[in-house]
Amino acid sequence: MAKKVLVVDDEPDLELLVRQHFRRKIRSGDMSFVFAHNGKLALEQLAEHRDIDVVMSDINMPEMDGLTLLNEIIKQYPLLRSVIVSAYGDMKNLRTAMNNGAYDFVTKPIDFDDLEKTLLKTILEVEQLKESNSMRDELVNVRKELQIGREIQLSFLPTSIHPVQGWDFAAHFQPAKEVAGDFYDIFPLAGENKVCFMLGDVCGKGVGSALFMTLCRSLLHAYAIMNENDPDITLKTVQMAHDYITTIHEDANMFATLFFGVLDTHTGEIEYVNCGHCSPVIYRLDGTQTELEPSGPVVGMFPSTDFELKKNVLTPGSLLFIYSDGATDCINPEQELFGEEKLIQFVQERIVESSEQILKNVIDAIAEFSREADQFDDITLMAIKYL
Repeated sequence: MAKKVLVVDDEPDLELLVRQHFRRKIRSGDMSFVFAHNGKLALEQLAEHRDIDVVMSDINMPEMDGLTLLNEIIKQYPLLRSVIVSAYGDMKNLRTAMNNGAYDFVTKPIDFDDLEKTLLKTILEVEQLKESNSMRDELVNVRKELQIGREIQLSFLPTSIHPVQGWDFAAHFQPAKEVAGDFYDIFPLAGENKVCFMLGDVCGKGVGSALFMTLCRSLLHAYAIMNENDPDITLKTVQMAHDYITTIHEDANMFATLFFGVLDTHTGEIEYVNCGHCSPVIYRLDGTQTELEPSGPVVGMFPSTDFELKKNVLTPGSLLFIYSDGATDCINPEQELFGEEKLIQFVQERIVESSEQILKNVIDAIAEFSREADQFDDITLMAIKYL
């Protein structure tokens, strides 16, 4: 596509000289020229020819001079670039033009070889500017789409936790980027004494992980409701979700760590499957701790996987703390990890507090430790306390 230059000058011979010097480029279609004899006519040409790349303008012209035209171009056509033409001795006006936004200048009498180099350099600047502007617009659109995706993703997570007498539930979800790979859920099952809870972490980052997170959470929630009257609900729900993913979405090569459990709120018994996830910790009032270690591989990786069901009991005053590795892997400016040991000990010192306050204190401690260092992983926490 020809690069178009608007030449603005009140000297009648200049148009002929420009056409003669650039005749080969005009014939080959590399360049084309539009002409105007003053600033006012130049603005009319700009309105008519929206594909003009560069304006080459004299300073001293009737009706509207080159400096006034330059100001109008900057206001109305920010992607255009101007080359100013003036007598060699008129340095004051040239400096004014450059200070007011002109890209370059040539002096009279015009050296057309120098003019050609100047115009080609200016055209290259305009191309780079347009490409940069296009990339910026694309980035803005991507950010808008990511924000929409973030809002949709958040809508899949519980907006509130159903209260259960004698129990204190809390969760915290903090994505590192616009969209996240972590997920959690807490919801009651059929009857009054069963609560399902889960916390998972999808491999990778970005939109793909966010979509897979949505798939995992939706499958687990749906299968849990489907199996809520089944005595094997915990194991069956995880197995069905895993089998669906490895059968239908095997080519996606995505997987997730997952801690999935069902709590009997009458007895305090929890049955769970830990699919390669960080080991949750049960804290008891006597100071003892129990880590609920993995009982099977990650969800979605290996077809024909059999998961193992585990059980434990929460006693009055005890706390179950579940977390994703974003909490332990957060770093400070010295590139030090917050670490599992520090996290577990921090919670141990606060088990008499409410679940919500414990999670708030953990997040505050991580923020204080990281001191605004960029974090690359989502942080998701859950606390279940037997009052």
